[in-house]
Amino acid sequence: MLLLVVVSACGIRPTDPIPGLEAPSGPVENTSPALYWVSEGRVVAVNRPQGSLSGYDVVALLAQGPTAAEQNRGLTTEVPFDAAPASVDRVANGLDVSISTDVSLLSKAAVQQIVCTLLGIQAVGTVNLRGGGHSLEYIKCA
Repeated sequence: MLLLVVVSACGIRPTDPIPGLEAPSGPVENTSPALYWVSEGRVVAVNRPQGSLSGYDVVALLAQGPTAAEQNRGLTTEVPFDAAPASVDRVANGLDVSISTDVSLLSKAAVQQIVCTLLGIQAVGTVNLRGGGHSLEYIKCA
């Protein structure tokens, strides 16, 4: 009985719930991005140092091509240099991406480089790619 009294008398009194902020929701941006390069006709992910990238940065980096070290490993890009600058906007189904070149002229690998890199940074569904008066809708990373 004495033990019950000692344990129940710990000095903490019951209180009402304490209100707080809402829990975070929505997609999380990947701060350790991978860029997608072309190797032997396939699109492959290559990790980059930690740091946040915007959509503009991604398209510009893909258009500039891989680093010398990545080139020595046989990696290339099919994203044309004139694809940048680009804009990326969040929409209900994913991302709207507008690039500075005609998307109908992009190779399948170039489209996948852009889409996979962007969705790797922020996994939000699909990408709508626009440029040069044309569009490619609801693209996923394949």
